[in-house]
Amino acid sequence: MLRITIHEEGPATRFLVEGKLVGPWVAELRKCWEETVPIRSQQTVVDLAGVTSVDSHGKDLLAEMHRRGMQLVATGLMTQAIVEDIQRTRG
Repeated sequence: MLRITIHEEGPATRFLVEGKLVGPWVAELRKCWEETVPIRSQQTVVDLAGVTSVDSHGKDLLAEMHRRGMQLVATGLMTQAIVEDIQRTRG
């Protein structure tokens, strides 16, 4: 299960992602992102604090989001490692 909550914070949009970013839920996050970001704001943050697992497709989506300028925020060890790997690969 995946929960995506969108918060408007001034000129920024924050996606609060909670649950498992795996399987069909990856497509759901992509759909939400593609429908929301182009019309909402210039700065977008993806908050991964509530994410409990990420599969390879989820990691690929996060990498694509990062490449397109979205800021990935992680607090847990697993998500921090994923974000650091994505940033290292891009850099």
